[in-house]
Amino acid sequence: MPYVRETAGKGGHADFIRNPDVQDFLANCDYLREPSDDEAKELASRFMRAPMGKPPQLPRYVVASDASKSDAPINDKLPSTQVGFLKVSHVLVDMLRYADLIDPINRFVDPFKVAEMHRSASPVTFTMPGSNIRYRGINNVRDGFRRALFDQLSLDRSESQTGQSLAHILVALNGNNLSLPACPCCGSRPGPTFDRVMLLRHCEACDAKVYVTDFLRLHEGISDFGDNSSAMTRMMNAVEHVMLAGFILHVFDTQPQALSDIAFILDGPLAIFGEPAKLSQRLQALIFRVNERLTQLGLKPMLVLGLQKTGGVMNHALLLERFLPDGVLRIIDDDYRNQYITGGDSPTENFGNETYYGQDFLFKTERGRIFNFAIPYPFQDKTFGGGGKAFAVAKVELARYGALVERACDLIRHFEMDLYDNALVPVALAHRHASISLVPGGKVLDLLVRSGLASQKGL
Repeated sequence: MPYVRETAGKGGHADFIRNPDVQDFLANCDYLREPSDDEAKELASRFMRAPMGKPPQLPRYVVASDASKSDAPINDKLPSTQVGFLKVSHVLVDMLRYADLIDPINRFVDPFKVAEMHRSASPVTFTMPGSNIRYRGINNVRDGFRRALFDQLSLDRSESQTGQSLAHILVALNGNNLSLPACPCCGSRPGPTFDRVMLLRHCEACDAKVYVTDFLRLHEGISDFGDNSSAMTRMMNAVEHVMLAGFILHVFDTQPQALSDIAFILDGPLAIFGEPAKLSQRLQALIFRVNERLTQLGLKPMLVLGLQKTGGVMNHALLLERFLPDGVLRIIDDDYRNQYITGGDSPTENFGNETYYGQDFLFKTERGRIFNFAIPYPFQDKTFGGGGKAFAVAKVELARYGALVERACDLIRHFEMDLYDNALVPVALAHRHASISLVPGGKVLDLLVRSGLASQKGL
């Protein structure tokens, strides 16, 4: 590895070229299967013509979300000191106003209307203790993180101040009765049970405070002096999906028919990773329940879309891109994923069984852009047909998704943009308001933390 600011020598490759051992090694190598355009063409032939609504089936409103974080150490001294800043942004796009952005006379975009759309963004911020930070006088970072998570998720962040918080949403996702399998402090079983009123309990065995947010198990990745950035990432991922559930539940409880005309777009897969992964099961059940109710009312099901800009599926798609005709679609079944994307000698019976709640698709638009999108599984849970392989087969049967695939393709076609590769306008807007730039944004946050800690010491 080079030193910081050290550049590589221009003749470093010569040692490999002159070394006879390298030539001997290469002489003993052969392709397992000769790479060729023919195989890529064969894979491209497995794509189908993407469905298209005539006219396009577009929602009345689109809600897009994105999240970002800043959790770098705030100084270069030991022990390392870390504070996590997380931001989740949501943008509401009124489709009628979006269509009105372009002046019908000169065909230019009205900047004032664009500015008004930007003002519809609603960023929500969270601040969390990382390594070497004592929160509320608690003597270790892990328990301080637990308390901070409870404090942050117990705040009523709604404009109408209805008294609902993300902590209440966690309880609602668990049928208004959330039980922990064990106390996070002493490990005694079973742990406390929470409802919509009692969000904080005391363990009967050790009398420690136990919070409803311990359900997410995010504290399990926290240490006093280690790098806690992974736990911050898990929290960012979990909070974004809990906020999605909060939007859905709020509208479903007040005006369920409105969900038929709303599309939700998340920047990332429909999956939750790490310790909070069990949330994915709750979200799958919620979306299924909502869509069942909308069907009973004779309405279209709600569209929830996950969009991935990077990752294994997108890397595979970019290899195939030049062989794919425009306007084609493929559902990513587990056999295809294992053979051409992830590999592995012993694949699971159902990919993403613990983490994913949505099915991946690859879509190349008629304008030549590639998108990896996901739609929630049309099942209450993953026990269909006994689960495992039976569910893996059922989840890729296109007929089960009804018109949702067509509606997703129509939405992507409507919002695809030239500014960034494979981007949609609502997600780009959400990302703009969620992102924290390294310079100057990250530096400003570092200075904020340092001044805040200094003031506590009276410096």
